[in-house]
Amino acid sequence: MRIPRGLVLLILPLALTVSRGWSADTKITAASVCVFPLANLSPNDEQEHQAALSEAVRQEFQAVGFHLLPDDRWQAEATRLKLKPDRVTEASQALHLGQAAGADMAVSGFYWKENDRILVSLQCWDVQDGTLITGFLRTWRFNLGFYNFIHAEIADLVQKVVFLYAPKLITLKNDVRVDVITFTSPQNGMEVFIEGEKSVGRIENGMLVFQTDGMKAGTPFMVEKRQPGYHTLQQTVIAAPEVALTALPRANNLALEIDWTGGQLEGAGATLRWYPKPDWIMINFSEYLYTQIPFVPNASWPIHADSELLAGLYLVRPPEERFRFGLSSGVGTIFTWIPATALPIFTDVYLNLFSVWSEWRTGWGFPIFARIELKLPLGIGNNLLGGGEGPLHWGPYLPPITLGVVIPWK
Repeated sequence: MRIPRGLVLLILPLALTVSRGWSADTKITAASVCVFPLANLSPNDEQEHQAALSEAVRQEFQAVGFHLLPDDRWQAEATRLKLKPDRVTEASQALHLGQAAGADMAVSGFYWKENDRILVSLQCWDVQDGTLITGFLRTWRFNLGFYNFIHAEIADLVQKVVFLYAPKLITLKNDVRVDVITFTSPQNGMEVFIEGEKSVGRIENGMLVFQTDGMKAGTPFMVEKRQPGYHTLQQTVIAAPEVALTALPRANNLALEIDWTGGQLEGAGATLRWYPKPDWIMINFSEYLYTQIPFVPNASWPIHADSELLAGLYLVRPPEERFRFGLSSGVGTIFTWIPATALPIFTDVYLNLFSVWSEWRTGWGFPIFARIELKLPLGIGNNLLGGGEGPLHWGPYLPPITLGVVIPWK
């Protein structure tokens, strides 16, 4: 059978999918679906098989519990668009009419029969997202066994919708079994453990195939994900033919902060973080260099070096979270040197009572943070600020705010 070029151009964009492993009877809650009559594109324009093929599609969707919308829900809109009801073949047409009918999904397709061969194409569309869920394109010899084959192919398409491609539209019921689970993840080398005990292998080329021996579909179970140099995490998943695993966050031992603080505006700082417990407990050594604009013309610009040693930790939220909060405290000294003068170097020792910060991990992997601190000068040694004069750099009402970025190092 030769298929004309126009038909080839029509079917090339269709997204075809691969079969998954599952078994048993499937029942779902009533998600609504528009099933459009299959368009007959046969050269002799025979109409005798159109009704039977369209009914086969309807039967398979109805058998698993979908709510089939009546044709009058969309035919008025088709008439307004001057579109024949049995010629709904384009994605835009199926999606528009599906929206007009208030459907969750729309099913459209066509067939081409010539001599003893028949070609059938069927697509299932997510009406809300405007995307193709799944579909098939097959040819058969047209004989007594054809309707058995086409029912089996449509049933397979419906199962793909139920188990994999449209979980937001359906809820699994009864005793459905999943024989094979394919774990997917962008993180190659990650080892997967079932219930924290049995290793089922490592992610390679973005996937790992796990033979379940017949796990009930929809069963929640826990997987543990491990990889050297990364945090070990547990993830609760639902048994289905394909399960997506989130990536593991890197376990950092060292990181570098770059920051800028109100009240020390003419400068910038850096902090080296060392994590005795990766991404949880830290020892920080920070250095902030800044100057002050003199009020007297032609006066020297004092130069300050604010050196600090702090101990801190993250509070509550784990490393994989995008938002985290932390607390630290320690001691520091501000060294002040006034160039072109005979004045000595001044040392203002202070106690950093608390340093509280919030941190947000960006999509680039570099967390940004905002921090407030309470630094109290102690009046020790050759100092400028004395002691008991109130917090350093505070305004009349608000503490200074530090903004910065954390760069994971090792």
